[in-house]
Amino acid sequence: MRRRGRWTLVIGALALAASVSSSAWARPEDQVVSLLESMTPEERVGQLFLVTFRGTSAGVDSDIADLIQNYHVSGVVLRSRGANFVEGPGSAESARALIAALQQIEDQAAHPEEVATPTGETPSPPQYVPLLIGIGQGGGEHSLAEVMPGLSSMASEMAIGATWDTQLARDAGEVLGRDLEGVGFNLLLGPSLDVLEDPRLGGGGDLGVSTFGGDPFWVSAMGQAFIEGLHAGSSNRLAVVAKHFPGLGSSDRPLDEEVATVRKSLDQLRTIELAPFFAVTRTAPGTDPGTVDGLLTSHIRYQGLQGNIRATTRPVSLDPQALSQILALEPLASWRLAGGVTVSDSLGSRAIRLFRDPRELAFEGHLIARDAFLAGNDLLLLADFQATNDPDEMTTIRSTLTFFAQKYQEDEVFAQRVDEAVIRILRMKERLYPGGLDLTEVVPDAAKLEAVGAGSAVGFQVARAAATLLSPAGGTAEEIIGGPPEIGDRVVFFTDVRTRALCPTCPVHTALDPRALEATILRLYGPRAAGQVASWHLVSYTMADLAAYLDEPPPVSGLSLANREELDQALQGAEWLVFSILDATDEVYGSNALKLLLDRRPDLARAKRVAAFALDVPYDLDATDVSAIDLYYGLYAKSTPFIDVAARLLFQELGTTGAPPVSVPGVGYDLIEAMQPDPDQVITLLTPSLETSLNSPTPGPAGFQVGDTIQLETGVIVDGNGHPVPDGTPVDFLLQYQDIPQETLQTSTIGGVAKTAVTLDRLGRLQILAESGSARSSEILELNVQEGIPAFVTVIAPTAEPSIAPDPTGTVRGPTPTAESGPGAGTPGTGGTPGWGGLLVGLLESAGAGAAAFTLALRYGLKREESTRWGLAALVGGLAGLNYLVLGFPGSSLFVAELGIVATLVGVAAGAMAGAAVMLWRRGQGGARTTPMSPQSPGG
Repeated sequence: MRRRGRWTLVIGALALAASVSSSAWARPEDQVVSLLESMTPEERVGQLFLVTFRGTSAGVDSDIADLIQNYHVSGVVLRSRGANFVEGPGSAESARALIAALQQIEDQAAHPEEVATPTGETPSPPQYVPLLIGIGQGGGEHSLAEVMPGLSSMASEMAIGATWDTQLARDAGEVLGRDLEGVGFNLLLGPSLDVLEDPRLGGGGDLGVSTFGGDPFWVSAMGQAFIEGLHAGSSNRLAVVAKHFPGLGSSDRPLDEEVATVRKSLDQLRTIELAPFFAVTRTAPGTDPGTVDGLLTSHIRYQGLQGNIRATTRPVSLDPQALSQILALEPLASWRLAGGVTVSDSLGSRAIRLFRDPRELAFEGHLIARDAFLAGNDLLLLADFQATNDPDEMTTIRSTLTFFAQKYQEDEVFAQRVDEAVIRILRMKERLYPGGLDLTEVVPDAAKLEAVGAGSAVGFQVARAAATLLSPAGGTAEEIIGGPPEIGDRVVFFTDVRTRALCPTCPVHTALDPRALEATILRLYGPRAAGQVASWHLVSYTMADLAAYLDEPPPVSGLSLANREELDQALQGAEWLVFSILDATDEVYGSNALKLLLDRRPDLARAKRVAAFALDVPYDLDATDVSAIDLYYGLYAKSTPFIDVAARLLFQELGTTGAPPVSVPGVGYDLIEAMQPDPDQVITLLTPSLETSLNSPTPGPAGFQVGDTIQLETGVIVDGNGHPVPDGTPVDFLLQYQDIPQETLQTSTIGGVAKTAVTLDRLGRLQILAESGSARSSEILELNVQEGIPAFVTVIAPTAEPSIAPDPTGTVRGPTPTAESGPGAGTPGTGGTPGWGGLLVGLLESAGAGAAAFTLALRYGLKREESTRWGLAALVGGLAGLNYLVLGFPGSSLFVAELGIVATLVGVAAGAMAGAAVMLWRRGQGGARTTPMSPQSPGG
């Protein structure tokens, strides 16, 4: 039975390989199957586990070496809380040395010294399979440069989202991918693809700046671009695992502390939370750089997943029914069939412990790992994974691996599940190293370290593009407060200083220097630079200093705080108050100091210029707070490039071009409303099919006939922030024939552009317009379709405010042109017919032409009867020319569009001259009395 089951697995794996032949493989698929078949149960089981450990070294006798050599774990995740990184400028070099040591331990296990057994046989060494060496992005470690100081100073995901620029997102990903691969990482647990629908003011489930934004379309676009950059920067040697599948944006509590709950059905999840994950799993892993290698399954419960609002799943990471139901959706199912890997979130997290035992008295690690695997996770992350009765974490990890190996040998169904998962994991590892699974391929060249940390210029570009003037909206700093600080102005800076340590035993230091902004301003504008400010007029304090000054009691005694009298003197004499703020939280003393100042001592801010830079989420201040601030900027990150941009904004060297990617209630910014089509735009209409008609060989320039089909498309429709509207934005093309109810063709945008086709199925004048949401003004395309006469497309500028008039049947009709500004107004460039103004001019000109012809005929000696004929001929000819324009005969619309009122003058004059020409022709034919044509004297 075991042998037959194995061959069934091999045949199934080969069939799966055939179905994904487009996957990027350097060796045939049977090499992966052969590798699997040569592995022992312990080696196979080991490939399922990612582990963590403590320390910055890995000796041959260490616990992590034992897990690699004897338990064959798949990989290691390095963390700051595990003290895996050193502080200071040598962090990248130290991390590379540690990673190289870990890979060498794996290589040594596969190449031991050949020692013969008593029977004379040499034992078969384990197969060499490169370790996955991972690092996590997002959550408490959203800035990897803070974790490992040697990396380039980069932006948070929200800062990238605030640029609304997919190229910058790709560039940022490329820098990070190059840095991580240069150090030796080949696995990134990130980025987060969560959609932050409803920002919470201090809410527990708030994702902070670890999200690209609050709209699923733009989170998808920015996430894809960032992932593409990660793959490009690492030369496809970095496996990217997107978080927090299936989506945490609507959760009600912190991810790490308690199992979050999302109250949505599966259909609702498709539209919002799952949309970004669909976007990055549309192709097989390895075939498109924007496709992820894996998805990190989070500890999220769903209430109403199957439509019953009373039913709540287990954490989806442990619920086989819920997870399999979600993974069965397309394109996830095809992506997984093609080798997509699922990775569990930390199985030792407090959230899982509380879920299994609210009292946190019992934690059985091996059962948690089993449930997570059977739920559908291929790779299991064992972090903080110590069982209740075990002396340490390593003991729990070893017993869990032993439990899995024993179950593999006893349970054939379980063994098949293991083999299926291992094939996906091995396939992912081989994609990383197409040159071969060899240590020389796996450990990066030491020369690559020179490029690590050299990408901060991209961080500055992101910071500059992301910077947003949140309040007041619609203006510039110069318009609002005049010029920047001058050399005699006294400026007081307050900075929200947070202390942190890279590990529990590492020294504590500040994540943001309280003098960072002051120092940057002195560097750029101080006495040794532009000379715009004097150093003795600048002073910096922490937000904790301000909170103590405002009589907010500190949580503990002995805090090092500024002298109260000095701070009071600085506040009283300041012309400027400048705040660098992070998200306010009860856990950080003084983080709410700006709120306290505006609430308790508004007099201190009165008559001063107050500027605030949000270096974290932009929605922390409410409307009352914002109303008391002169300038409120969103920067979304606190790394060096963003402090640099803050200084330049304060001194008005830069303007702002970013826009919040999430709603900001305090400034009245609603993301859904902002992403609607801009009502002030004029939608451009194009006819790319003018060269050839689909249903007729008649070329467009020669005009269209009845039965032809015209391809139509809009120009790029923009939203309230000036960016292309999301794909799927509804657009209506309105078709209006004279005296026929309006017809609507409904379509939607792709890349901001909507397309449709119109068949000319009837005679008459046709006007085509477009509307999208509240954007109801567009160019007008007009054709006059007549039997046997070619129709040409005329583009007419819209009226200032199109009016919609109902016809007697109640059907809403299209915009009705006004006499002043609509089609036919007779003004240059409006096109159409002459309009009332042109008609009046034409009538007067025709009458004048008739009178002039009558008078001239008399002066040339014709009798009154003959002169009357000449006058009537000119009058009728002029009216004929006017009618040609009014009735829209071929070419008239274009003529009027080009010349406006001049077209009427020329048309009537041409008609009058034609009438006179007819009279001359008649005279030549003898049809009129031949009298001398010489001017008479006045007395004659």
